[in-house]
Formats: sequence, structure tokens, C-alpha cells
Amino acid sequence: MLMTGGDLPEAVEVKLSAGNIGDAINQAFPDSVALVQTGDRGGEVTYREFTDRVLSLQATLQSRGIKPGDHVAIIGLNSIDWIAAFYGIMRAGAVAVPVSHKFPQSVLTYVLGNAESVLVLADRADRVPEGSVPVVLLSEVAQTSGTAQTPSSDVDGGEEPVSPAAVVRADDPAMVLYTSGSTGKPKGVVRSHGSHVWIMEQGERVSDGRHRTILVSAPLYHMNGLATVQGALLHGDTIVLQQAFDSRGFLQAVADHEVTRLTGVPPMMALALREQDLIDSLDLSPVTEQLFGSAPLTEELIDDIAAVFPGSKLTISYGTTETGPVAFAPHPDGIPSPTNSVGVAHRAVKVRLLDTDGTVLVQDGLDGDLRPDTDIVGNLALSAPGELIDYLNRPDLARPIDEEGYYVTGDLFRRDRDGFYFFTGRVDDMFTSGGENVHPAAVEEVLVAHPAVKEAAVVPVADELKGAKPVAFVVPQPGRDVTEQELKDWALGRMEPYAHPRRVFFLDSLPLSGTNKVDRNGLEKLANDRIGESQ
Repeated sequence: MLMTGGDLPEAVEVKLSAGNIGDAINQAFPDSVALVQTGDRGGEVTYREFTDRVLSLQATLQSRGIKPGDHVAIIGLNSIDWIAAFYGIMRAGAVAVPVSHKFPQSVLTYVLGNAESVLVLADRADRVPEGSVPVVLLSEVAQTSGTAQTPSSDVDGGEEPVSPAAVVRADDPAMVLYTSGSTGKPKGVVRSHGSHVWIMEQGERVSDGRHRTILVSAPLYHMNGLATVQGALLHGDTIVLQQAFDSRGFLQAVADHEVTRLTGVPPMMALALREQDLIDSLDLSPVTEQLFGSAPLTEELIDDIAAVFPGSKLTISYGTTETGPVAFAPHPDGIPSPTNSVGVAHRAVKVRLLDTDGTVLVQDGLDGDLRPDTDIVGNLALSAPGELIDYLNRPDLARPIDEEGYYVTGDLFRRDRDGFYFFTGRVDDMFTSGGENVHPAAVEEVLVAHPAVKEAAVVPVADELKGAKPVAFVVPQPGRDVTEQELKDWALGRMEPYAHPRRVFFLDSLPLSGTNKVDRNGLEKLANDRIGESQ
């Protein structure tokens, strides 16, 4: 059993002490609204009703022979049923495997095989490759039973007692989250019950105790949206859930439900702020907090957000699937974070910046003893209890935690002389597009697999909405003809949409740098020149 620090609200303390994060649902006010789903399939559930759904789903899974440790995948748009499934799987002691519904069928087949999924819960049967894994519709298993009791209630009136949450150890797997890797194969990040107990505990320790109404539009198969939901249901907040982000629905939900906190990635807000006619007609004043991460914000976007939400505090967040969303925090002395800073090192996290040869330039946090009084840029490394167990079924990949317990992120950060951190880019060639990681090597591998392509190089070009977008340069095979549209369609059918090249340019050969590597800086300039000429 996991024990917490003793300075948390009793309802939270009890739930975290149980250890099974499938049971980490606040029961202090069972009749308050837990989740509101917007759109055509809208509806809402109280905390009591949501807990009933979770218990019903747990019972259904157990009746189907699902055992502790089994892997159960979830595929679908954001929904109350999706979240009930996530909690019910873990409460049964099984391992929840959220999977992107945007994966092409070939990638999805690989992921379900790599995850060793014994069952898929999906919002539509056609999302899953036929014959790969048994599929059950979420609508059939995540409905309120009408007779389930909350775990702490007495059984009376002849009702059957509910199964308790499965007993788990802190290091038992709770979920597997898939993130694309530089090899092109998605990596299954195995995360434990204990790591998420710690993550949620850290969130509660800095809470001011207020009830919040939080709009979640980011997909739940990513840490961004998922961690927000976990923290909110533990605290007892109300979650307003969009099935999938759309800018006008996002703004309408804010006004209709008097949302007080917004979360997501910067491109979502950039798109929403284009809807000026709707903004002018809505009351958006209830918003007091905004938390955006996964990609940097431009100065222009920050100014635009302040103009539309003048009474709202904007926080820039950072996290990785491997280490979780706890890395940085506000300054302990109340010093405001500079524009676009993620804050200072979290008091419970060890933070380092590394030189290209691995030399420690900055050591901050719990064991901090190297804090230069100057600006330093380096490769961010984190050590925290929220780290992953390992990558699932990938013997070709070493566990990404070094001998000192640090995960080297590959993200370049600047630390100023006051201890504030700023994201500045990637150590390697990876870049983010709309909050999603794009690995050029993975896109290049797909392009070169085309029979008419001899070589390929992918570089980012700036984009107002996405931050960056992929552009490809291709050297055709001698005597073979291929069009730009053919290669774009080829890539779209073999990888997630955000990673496919938006433009494909043809060259006789790829330019090389002085070290005989592909000159990516030169290609970025060439891409911008060609795109500029075509506009």
C-alpha cells in the first residue's frame, strides 16, 4: 500500500493510499458533476454515476475473463465511456493501453501486437483491423448498471456487493502510452500505478483547493489530456470534454459551461482565436487559468491570448511520456515566471542540463549543486519518481534511464541566471508540429520505401498554426517517375497525418555539409525559398 505525506485532503489521501489509480476518483461530493460531454452525443454524469460506470465496466471485464496484468486497448474519440473504460481496466488490475485512433491500419496492427492486447474497447468496430484482436464496443460495456454501489457504501436492499479494486504494488504496470520513435515504430511507454500516484499527489500539494471546471479537448491517448483528467477526477473538479477539438466548439463550450481552466497545445488556441466573430458574441470571462504545453508559444500568440482572456493566468507546462508532466513549477518565492518560461525546477525533481559530450552544465532541484550565475543552454535530463518502467517489448531499445537515474530528453532548454527554464528546441532533428513529435528519420524511412525513391530528407519549415510542418526533398530512382501527390498519399497511408510531408520537392542529389552529412540547414533554407516563390 502506498502512503502519502499526510498534508492532503482526506478524500484524496484515502484514494491515493489505496495505490490502484483506477480507484482514484473523489467521493467527497458524489452528487456533483464529474464529466460533461459536448456535441451530438453529449451528456453528463455525477461522481456517483461515473463511479457506477467504472464499477460496471470492471465487473464486465472480469466476467469476460480479463485478469490482473492483461493488456486491454482503448481506441476512440474522447468520451465519458472512454474515461470509464480507462479507470475500469485499471481497477480490475489489468493494464490500460490507450491507442491513437489516427494510426493507419498497418501501424495499429503493429501496436496491438506489440502491446499483446487481449481485448480492444472501441467506439467503432471498424477502427480495429479485422481479425486482429477481439473488439467490444465502448457503448456496450461502459453504461451505468443502476445497482452498483460505491466502494465505501454499505450494501443493502438485496444488492450484490461490488468487487473491490484489485490490490496492486507501486511498481505494477497501470498503462502503456504509445509515442512515436525515431525508428518509425511507436514505442510503448510502460507506466506504473506508483508513478501516477506520485504525479497526482504533486498536483494536489500545490492546489489551492478551489473547484474548477476544466475543458479537455486534447486526445486522451496523450499524456497532456490524460493527466489533466486524472488530476481533476481525484480533486473533484468538473471536466468538460470535447470528443475532438474544433475551434468554434471549443469557444462555445467555454461559454456554455462557464469553464474556468483551459488546457491543451498552442495550435488549438491559435485556431480558436481566429474565430473573432464568435469571440465577440460570447462571455469568456469565467476563464481564470490556462495551461498549455507540448510546444512553445509565440510572443504574438501570448499577446492574443491576453487580449481575449485578460483576467486569465497563462502557464507554460512541460512533460514527457517517459517521465510524466511534473518537471517544473512556479518560483517558490512567488517571483513571476518570465514570458514563455516553464518555471523553475520542481522541488521534487532533479534537473540537469548537459553539454553535447554529456558534461553536466547545470544541476538543479533536489541534488542541485551546480547553478551558474549566467544563461546556460543544454540537453535536458530529468530524474523523478514519475518515470516509466521501460519500453514494452522492445529488446532493441535500452531502458532510457541512465545509471544515475536520469532520463535524457533530447530537448534543448535554456536556464537563466534566476533559475527559470525555457524550451529552445531539439538536440536532434526532431521537431514538433501542432504539439506532435515529428521524427524526420521515420518520415524518410517511409518515403525511401517507395520504389521510385532513392533518397529522402525531411526538414521543418515554420507554420503559423502548427509551429512547424514537414517538407521533404526526394532524389528519384534513375529512370523512375513519381509525383508529389503520389508521395504525399504514400506517406499518409503509412503514418499519422501530422507527420506526412506537406510539400515534396525533387532534387538530383541531396546537398552535403562539410562533415559529409545531409545539409539540413541548407535544405530548410531551400524549402523556405521554394515555398515563398510558390505563394
